[in-house]
Amino acid sequence: MGNLTIPVLIFGSMVSFLIGSIVHLVGGGKLLRLILSMVFAWVGFWAGNYGADYFGIAVLEYGPVDYASAMISSLVFAVFGFWISGENRRDE
Repeated sequence: MGNLTIPVLIFGSMVSFLIGSIVHLVGGGKLLRLILSMVFAWVGFWAGNYGADYFGIAVLEYGPVDYASAMISSLVFAVFGFWISGENRRDE
């Protein structure tokens, strides 16, 4: 994990932002929901990459990033950020 270069960080961040945007596209909502989904997806992506590196998991590893675990944890974190935004209550 120590050899993450700037291009790897940029590409990984773009992948995580894409996952957060897709979660927002599927679920809908306001700007707060989009921002929280993207931020949580970014945190989840790098946490999943670190976790895969820590536990020695290498499923879809390309360079220094394990994309399988990073994308799965990014999706889980993005859905959590989407849910925690507080817009999940419907007006009756």
